[in-house]
Amino acid sequence: MELLKVDNLNPYLDDLVELLCDAVDSGAPIGFLPPMSESEAKSYWLSINDDLQANARQVLLIREDNKVVGSVQIAMSPKANALHRCDVEKLMVHTQAREHGLGGMLMQGVERVAASMQRQLLILEVRSDDIAHDMYVNMGYIPFGEVPGYTRSANGMLHNATFFYKEIETTHEVFS
Repeated sequence: MELLKVDNLNPYLDDLVELLCDAVDSGAPIGFLPPMSESEAKSYWLSINDDLQANARQVLLIREDNKVVGSVQIAMSPKANALHRCDVEKLMVHTQAREHGLGGMLMQGVERVAASMQRQLLILEVRSDDIAHDMYVNMGYIPFGEVPGYTRSANGMLHNATFFYKEIETTHEVFS
């Protein structure tokens, strides 16, 4: 198992397309509705790669047997008064790799990367009934609000979302 911070998604594009399609089609509440087409997933990842090249975000991957099985993103705020914080987005673990702590491993990586970039505050939101909700609580993320009907599932049902934050200590350690 290998946790990587990558600076170019192109070498991983096929795996990332599969990961995103798997996540969306299995019901992960990450902003898309099933069914997810490969072309839509590829377009998404290419746009994320543009953000990555512009230093607007960081992407962490977990690879197992030379295949991407997990991913998470760190979106950097470009605002002068918000350079100390970032948003955690799109935590995904392939259905065949779940229940092995990879989500927690990705989030620990997020904290290390953010700390090395002098980001002191992490913000994220998750559907309140999603399994990741409890993981964030157990990792010390603090809920600061719930919004009713914030997101819609494929069947049209509205779901509440919980917003979390976590303060972290910055380091001068470089994450590679």
